[in-house]
Amino acid sequence: MVEQSFFYWLAMRAKAALARIFAHSLVGRCFVRLSAFFGNIWGGSGVRGLFLEGYGLQSAFKKGIFGGGLAACGGFAARVSGFFAPAFERSRILSFFTNFCGSLHHISLRSFGVMLLIMGAIPTAMSYFTLGYVPLLMAAVAALGLPLMLINRSFARLCNGSWLLKKALGFFFVDEIVVTDKPRHYLPLFIALGAAFGLLAAIVDLTTFILIFGGIIGGILVLHRTEIGIFAAALVIPIVPTMLVLGLFALTIASFLIKVFITGKTALKFSVIDLFVLIFGGIVAYSLATSYLFASSLPVVLVYLLYVMFYFAVKNTINTRQKLFAVLSVIALSGLVVAAFGIWQRLTGNFVMTEAWLDTDFFDPTMVRIYSTLENPNVLGKYLIFIVMIAFGMVYYFKDYLHKAAAAGIMAAAGLCLVFTQSRGAWLGVIFSMGIFALLRDRRLVILGVLGLLAAPLVISPEVLQRFLSIGDLADTSTNFRLSIWLGSLDMARVFWPVGIGLGTENFNMIYNLYAFSAARALHSHNLYLQLIIDLGIAGLATFLLMAAAYTKGLLVETVKNPDKHIRTLAAVLSAAMLGYLLQGMTDNIWFNYRVLAFFWLILALGAALISTIKNGGHENEQT
Repeated sequence: MVEQSFFYWLAMRAKAALARIFAHSLVGRCFVRLSAFFGNIWGGSGVRGLFLEGYGLQSAFKKGIFGGGLAACGGFAARVSGFFAPAFERSRILSFFTNFCGSLHHISLRSFGVMLLIMGAIPTAMSYFTLGYVPLLMAAVAALGLPLMLINRSFARLCNGSWLLKKALGFFFVDEIVVTDKPRHYLPLFIALGAAFGLLAAIVDLTTFILIFGGIIGGILVLHRTEIGIFAAALVIPIVPTMLVLGLFALTIASFLIKVFITGKTALKFSVIDLFVLIFGGIVAYSLATSYLFASSLPVVLVYLLYVMFYFAVKNTINTRQKLFAVLSVIALSGLVVAAFGIWQRLTGNFVMTEAWLDTDFFDPTMVRIYSTLENPNVLGKYLIFIVMIAFGMVYYFKDYLHKAAAAGIMAAAGLCLVFTQSRGAWLGVIFSMGIFALLRDRRLVILGVLGLLAAPLVISPEVLQRFLSIGDLADTSTNFRLSIWLGSLDMARVFWPVGIGLGTENFNMIYNLYAFSAARALHSHNLYLQLIIDLGIAGLATFLLMAAAYTKGLLVETVKNPDKHIRTLAAVLSAAMLGYLLQGMTDNIWFNYRVLAFFWLILALGAALISTIKNGGHENEQT
């Protein structure tokens, strides 16, 4: 074990010695006094009291008419499930489905091998005898099944006792996999599945087969466990096309509704944040009635409402601390994939950059901006704000040093990728988020941050420094262009602030052209708050601000009130990251990209789930 090795012991002794030397040095004493000085100022400030003291809104909500009405909705859902659940439990087919899906990791690998062999052999044989060629992928699937047929052990039994697996599971806050004495088989079912999928592979093309196969397997698993849909969404939101994300969201919502209204395995509960989310959803739906282009607004409204429903699925399903920390680990892993691909783009030059992303007369023409899987550098920057902060928080709340090192590696990759985006708004957002986190969680970081900013000009490249110092410089045509868009959008907002013009790019383009400055054409206002008031009117903007304020306030209170340092750290991470994200909303419409918008609703739901989990005592299966 790493913790028992000589090098680990030596590293810990060296760390303790350095800490003692620093604490007794002149620099260390000055550092402590400065930290205490800033801490006293912050501790006695009215700003701290405004944000970090409890305000009783949740209790007032529960006692009020809205809280009572939503609680009645939860009670109605429980009564409906009470009617259906007994019939569900008596159904042999549904019981078999539940038991089968719940025991997949206890099924013998031999059964999986039989299925893969049959699934690969059928299309391979049919292609060879009818077309004269061998499909290599399906032949490889059949070949994979052969060695698996020789292993009469389950995955859980095979990996039991593995140090590597234990460390990997620990990163996702899973303590261990329960192991059964004997593996299960379900051999007839796997033979039938192999034959069915094999015939399908022989009939359709490879891409269609992969989509159908993945959709069926994934759909079954998500319907069995809503959490699987949420974990999958956390993993693939920034990676796959928007339509696949929407399909996954819809499937997860369907699973959630089954658990709430049929099986009764998930309770429907509401908090004050949920009230504002519901009101916001109502305003989005009503915007169809005021839209200037109904056909353009309808699909956008449906996407927004799907995200609102997904919010409730996440918030009510992620009801333990173990699930919450696990989802964040999945998000960090997904962020590593996105960041690594972005770094690969920068190193290889294998990407396409448009002229609109950079003023080559103002900046070095050799400067490039990468976008990884998100198609635009600014969109990537918005996403990476959350990844950097989540990984940074993981360094704090992980106890295992190997996990800390993994989290630090993710943070470093995401930070480097963020630099390569050349997104000035995202840079400001992550600096602001780091500052908020330092004030909330560890004020020693304030001093380190100040020293880091002072030393930055000495260590960062001139290209990055020039880009950062150009913030607000009107000589940069992109800044000048954005200012012109803001002025035109302000003129729009003055006219349409009562109810808005409706959602959709075509709506905005049709009316914005009447207010645009000469050459300042745009698809959106490049400011989230202007865009909200233009699209949804003053009610939409006000409700969004109330929603964000309730989210932030609830988390900030937990950063000082909760006795558990893991929860304090996580609350500080989620609140600081959201504030940095919303700060970037001042410089860009951070909701223009549907995948980043989906990620916003996921983070909002996780923050609301954290508050609800704390209040409901969701402490099972936690890592301490």
